[in-house]
Amino acid sequence: MPPTTSAEERSSMFNLRLTAYESCVKSIKTEMAAHTKAHTQSATRNKEFGGKLGTIGRKEHVDSLKGAFDKVSKAIEGVAEARLEYLGAGDGGGASLLSRLDGTKAGVIDPTRSLLNDRSAKVKNVDKEVKNYESKRTKAGKAAAAAITKQVKAAAKQGIDGPEETAEHASEGAIAGIDMPESLLDARETLKNTDTIVDESLGKYEEMRIVDMQLFLEDFMRREIMWHAKAIELLSPMISAVREVDAKDAVAQFYKRVEEVEPTEKDKELDEADKKKRASMGGEGRGGVTEENLKEKTKEEEEEEEDGL
Repeated sequence: MPPTTSAEERSSMFNLRLTAYESCVKSIKTEMAAHTKAHTQSATRNKEFGGKLGTIGRKEHVDSLKGAFDKVSKAIEGVAEARLEYLGAGDGGGASLLSRLDGTKAGVIDPTRSLLNDRSAKVKNVDKEVKNYESKRTKAGKAAAAAITKQVKAAAKQGIDGPEETAEHASEGAIAGIDMPESLLDARETLKNTDTIVDESLGKYEEMRIVDMQLFLEDFMRREIMWHAKAIELLSPMISAVREVDAKDAVAQFYKRVEEVEPTEKDKELDEADKKKRASMGGEGRGGVTEENLKEKTKEEEEEEEDGL
């Protein structure tokens, strides 16, 4: 079906769509760079947090809990690595998504912009040639009219009949006698060919930009899914690892260690001092509670019981 709009209208619409798409790609690139930066920063914090959990876990006395800390620490560090791999600032991460956007600019936007700029230049060239052509026609018409007017005045001065042709007719004849220059014909033919290329490019451009944006969005979604899937893969087993920590067994280990603890020299000194203090309580002759006093009291009680019998 032949186009129902002029080449100028189609080119204008094409240019507006291209400008809108160029702005779209620029905005997405800005947001994608910020998103990549955020992932990189989060991955760094995740890795630091995982390392700190490992440090805390190494101070734990219960072996099973220490092991759980170690596993969780390594899993979180693994998640951080996955974020960097798929969406970090590295070449294989978010940078590859940014390069896709650079690719659509270089492969779709820039060539199309160049084509439209080329058409604009050809339109200006045609306008210039038309202006030159019209200027020549105007000058020729004015010159012919001026010549007739001059002849009429000269004839009147001499009292003879002047030329039958009027200045207006002379002007029209002179204008009609100016052939269209080859340069204008060539310029119009070149513009016509360029318009054909622009019309053919409309469909190609639309298809290319849609495909490029599809690939970008698909790659982006795949990377988001992959790092989340890796996080699930690494963190899911940690639930079982944490549940394997036995609190009752930990209590048993605690009491066992308490029993195995040898008293320190300081503890021994304090114990000896405590014994001496107990031995001296009440003083001599005041019924101080000592081991010897207890033995003496027991002997006296036995004698009293025998006397009573």
